[in-house]
Amino acid sequence: MNRVNYKAMSLLKFLLLAMLISLGAGATAQQRLVNINGQERLRLRELNLTMEQKKKLAILIQRERMQFYLNQKELNEILTEKQKVMLLEWRNKRMGGKSDSLEVKR
Repeated sequence: MNRVNYKAMSLLKFLLLAMLISLGAGATAQQRLVNINGQERLRLRELNLTMEQKKKLAILIQRERMQFYLNQKELNEILTEKQKVMLLEWRNKRMGGKSDSLEVKR
């Protein structure tokens, strides 16, 4: 019975860490989109894009976002639990502690 609880807790830890990484990635993506929306919106208006061009650009952006999430998923499959914790710590340090994600506790 104790072994089953250990496996369940191990799976729960992995799922929580994956969710934490996803939330951090989402926060980073949203932050990037705010910058794009604020700075690039004026440039896009100046281009006077046609409706067809706008649709193609929207599809391109969606594809880029999906690729980011697929890369995150693959990265999660490659790294060990310890490496994931280290990566989260490095990301938090790089962002100056301004991350929306929760702190990782050992």
